[in-house]
Amino acid sequence: MTLTTGTAFRALAGEAFADAIRRRIVPVIVVISLLSLMAVDGCTRCATGQVDVNGQVVPMADLAGWTGMVIFSALALWTMVLAGVVASDHLSHPLTDGSAALSLARPVSRNTFALSRLAGTLAISYATGALLLGGTATLLAVRTGAAPGAALWAGAACAAGSFTVACLSMTSSLWLPQIATALLVFASVGAVAAVNLVGQFGAELGGFLGAIEHYGPPLATSVIVALGPWIEPAAVRGEPLELAVRSALWCAASGGLLLASFHRLELGR
Repeated sequence: MTLTTGTAFRALAGEAFADAIRRRIVPVIVVISLLSLMAVDGCTRCATGQVDVNGQVVPMADLAGWTGMVIFSALALWTMVLAGVVASDHLSHPLTDGSAALSLARPVSRNTFALSRLAGTLAISYATGALLLGGTATLLAVRTGAAPGAALWAGAACAAGSFTVACLSMTSSLWLPQIATALLVFASVGAVAAVNLVGQFGAELGGFLGAIEHYGPPLATSVIVALGPWIEPAAVRGEPLELAVRSALWCAASGGLLLASFHRLELGR
């Protein structure tokens, strides 16, 4: 990357981040994030109590690992959905209002422009994810003794999943309305996560669902496997290295698809 390209990218990424901050969804994100952390705080306070299971008293500490995994995984998936929703019009909007044409009239490549818009989107999503997942990991580590290292790996898996979802959402937004793209994000992330969870329970999936489980983006699987030390590593299915490679391939493929689609787009449509 040349100095001129790097300077242009930083300037455009700053503009993209400012555009994202001004969107009406940001206050909603802040409120939901704070409410989520309050809920996590309440859940983790119960770690020192007891629960009656079929007449047998079981210390909550014995269930803390599973509880922590469920909470952390749910927030990680929410972060991925958020990345897709924010990206659902962050590239298409400047195409509609004409600001993209003004930027590209300068010596700025399409790759630089598209990646800068993606960077602005991910800045919001990653900041939210860092707040939610970092706060959750801290509370779980202090109150239940959950290993923070596992949370770091799970956070990295969430970041990779968010990148993939944001790229695919931004690509879809070039051809679909914003509301349709946002709904597609919710449906797609939910469907992939559901297939991943079914696979974790030991079900053998075939056909299209089996292809998603074995070759699709491991959105939920990679997070769950990373959090295996919180419960019993043998209780989760999946090889960390294979999942990391698959996540990296999906990041590269989705990013390449975004750039290729933007190159083929007629800006005068």
